[in-house]
Amino acid sequence: MTVPEDSRAVTINLKDSLGKVSFSIPIRFDTFFTWTNHSDCGKPCDREEYRFQPKSLPVFKESGFYYHIPDISINQFTVIHSGYFPFHKGDTSKNLARHVNFKGRVLSESNNGKLVSDTIEKIYGRYFSIVCITDFDTTKQKHFATLVALTTIRGNDIEFHYDIKTKDTINEKQFFDNATQFIRTTRISNGI
Repeated sequence: MTVPEDSRAVTINLKDSLGKVSFSIPIRFDTFFTWTNHSDCGKPCDREEYRFQPKSLPVFKESGFYYHIPDISINQFTVIHSGYFPFHKGDTSKNLARHVNFKGRVLSESNNGKLVSDTIEKIYGRYFSIVCITDFDTTKQKHFATLVALTTIRGNDIEFHYDIKTKDTINEKQFFDNATQFIRTTRISNGI
């Protein structure tokens, strides 16, 4: 796979020996933080999140059953997995029903943005469901675009989100091409 220009390779250790994820991100994503996004039913509903973004943008950590996202510009990459996971043998990511359910969830969670594309792609021997959506928030006068990819580690879902929200016009094709190129650099090694 071709490494995108103006990028750097990073590796993060996922919690509870789930594994390691290596990928390239834009050099401008010079800030990294991690947190637990708590929900109302405890660990099964909690989500562990790992985020990269430019330090010039405000930091926002989603948390709680219901939270209000402030009216800020974002340009970020986030890795997300459940706070609770049983380990299973095998990779279950090449599953059309999982892809269809994932696409439906992404569309419902993202302010009903419009679907640009969706596909299943094999990257370094692992299948990823990839969904691209975009929209314009007329209330806040902001454009947004999101590429979300899903795969599994030992039967547990792991998501990768590239998000941008700005008052400026977004070159959607360029954003999705670049985000897809970054997703294609992803390598996962299982934990112990």
